[in-house]
Amino acid sequence: MHPKFARTAALVAVLTGSLSVATPAQGCSGSGTFWKRDNLPTVPSGPLAAAVIRGLCEGESAGVVFEMPANMPPQRLKEVVAPWGEATAGTPGFQAQLDVLIYDGVSWSGGIPNMGNLVFQLSSTGQGMPVQTHGFNVLDVSSHDIVVGLAPATGTPPVRRFAVCFRVDLNLHPTGSCATGYLANFFTDTQTQLFGCSGNAQANVMEIQGVGWRNPNTFSLGLPLCPLYYNGNWGIRCCTEDAYPAYYTTIAAGCPSTAGVSHLVPATLPRIGTTMLVVIDHLPYSVALMLMDFTNVPIDVTAFGLTGCTLQTGLTFNYACLGGGGTAVHSLAFPLDNSLLGIVLFQQAFVIDPPLNPFGGALSDAAQMQIGI
Repeated sequence: MHPKFARTAALVAVLTGSLSVATPAQGCSGSGTFWKRDNLPTVPSGPLAAAVIRGLCEGESAGVVFEMPANMPPQRLKEVVAPWGEATAGTPGFQAQLDVLIYDGVSWSGGIPNMGNLVFQLSSTGQGMPVQTHGFNVLDVSSHDIVVGLAPATGTPPVRRFAVCFRVDLNLHPTGSCATGYLANFFTDTQTQLFGCSGNAQANVMEIQGVGWRNPNTFSLGLPLCPLYYNGNWGIRCCTEDAYPAYYTTIAAGCPSTAGVSHLVPATLPRIGTTMLVVIDHLPYSVALMLMDFTNVPIDVTAFGLTGCTLQTGLTFNYACLGGGGTAVHSLAFPLDNSLLGIVLFQQAFVIDPPLNPFGGALSDAAQMQIGI
């Protein structure tokens, strides 16, 4: 076995400072879902027993595959976490630069992963992720709009898989090389040499030059990597939030008819595969015309006979709404189509009231909505 694949036990301390990455506090900053598949503490409070896997060269990658329940909505990544440790004295400050790769729709064929769709690569933005020993390095990726969980669920029980991976672009440890292994590298949650492999069977991936992506728990180069040269689970983590929350909210006040100002009250939210219902109240004749568009450019329409009114939306779509008792209901069906997720629309109702003014009506409150899941 090549010496570069040596696995060295180390005490990996909590990272208290880094180059230009975000705060290293674990869990999620604010709200969100925290993901990890290692057995290390979520919030480390001191040195950790871990194993630095010295064999990954520049151009090679470590990754973790996360499993989403079938009924979980698509997720947008907020933060990614790269474990980087020093294998001998646990010396802090050894630096490296990583690329971040995010895959969606990962599946398995034995020990060989199908990585699915590459949905994000940090280097394509002209950036890299600086890391240093030793501990968890956190990068805020919320500005990149990285969405996972759009691939169909598979398996029993059905799950959707995405992977957070880090490729080594530059390892600045002074005594390392690809031939002998780098003393600063990614670490896993297992320190001791074991007869069996303790890592999750379908959680860990490794990109090996000339080979491609493999499961390090089961891969062999003449001899199995695990448990002698690799063991455990990468300490790779991430934080996500719901990517496309469905919402419907008032953004501007309307102008009154003889029955007062009409409001748009959602009975259901705009979700794909469902019908949204919006109640329009305070209608003098229980009749209205719902206006809808992708734009929100306020226009004073007094000159058109709608005295004191401001039109808040374009006129691309309009729907007649009939009702009774001073109200009407607008219904809008959304097909079960992921391409609709995240679309933002604006609505405002024209309230029919002929005696009111030269135009014969008023405008309701205006609303903004996002199609979600």
